[in-house]
Amino acid sequence: MKSKVNEQPTNWIIEQIKLKALRRKIQILDFASGNGRNSIHLAGKNRIITAVDKNSTKLALYNHFEHINTICFDLETDKNWPLKEKYYDIIIVVNYLYRPKIKKLMSLLKNGGYLFYETYSVGNQNYGSPKNPNFLLKDRELINIFNNGNEILSYFNGKVTEEKISIKQRCLIKKTS
Repeated sequence: MKSKVNEQPTNWIIEQIKLKALRRKIQILDFASGNGRNSIHLAGKNRIITAVDKNSTKLALYNHFEHINTICFDLETDKNWPLKEKYYDIIIVVNYLYRPKIKKLMSLLKNGGYLFYETYSVGNQNYGSPKNPNFLLKDRELINIFNNGNEILSYFNGKVTEEKISIKQRCLIKKTS
C-alpha cells in the first residue's frame, strides 16, 4: 500500500525488517510518524503499527488502516509519553531527533527488540535542511547513545541519495538488557 501523500517508505528500514524475517505477530512503533509512509507500508495482519505524531492532520491520512493505531501527542513535552514500556518488538525513527528523551526509546522495547534509527547528520547542512545543529547528529552519536547494554548490529554515517542528496546516520540496535 502506498501513502496518500505518495511518499515512498524508507528503503533501509524496509529492507532491514525483511532481513529479520519476523513471522510472528509483532508490535511496531513508528515514532514521529509524519505522513505515515513507513506505517502504511509495514502494516499487515502480523504487523500491528502504533504511529505517534503531534500532527493530527497527518495522522488522519492513515488512521483508517486496519492494522495502524494512531496517537496524537507532542513527543517533546514534559508529559509522559502515552506509550507502553517493554511492549514493542520494533521501533522505527526516521528524520526525527529530540535529544532530551532519546535514551527513553529503549524502555519501550521488549528485550530482544530492535530500534531502527535514521536521521540527518552533521554535513547535511551542505545539501539542505535541516541545517540547525540541534537537528543534526554528530559522528557516532547514535552508537554513543545506545551502546550501553545494547548490541549495535549496523551503523552508517554518510551521503545517501535515495530521496535527495543528504548526510544521514543509520543505526540498528538490538536491546539486550
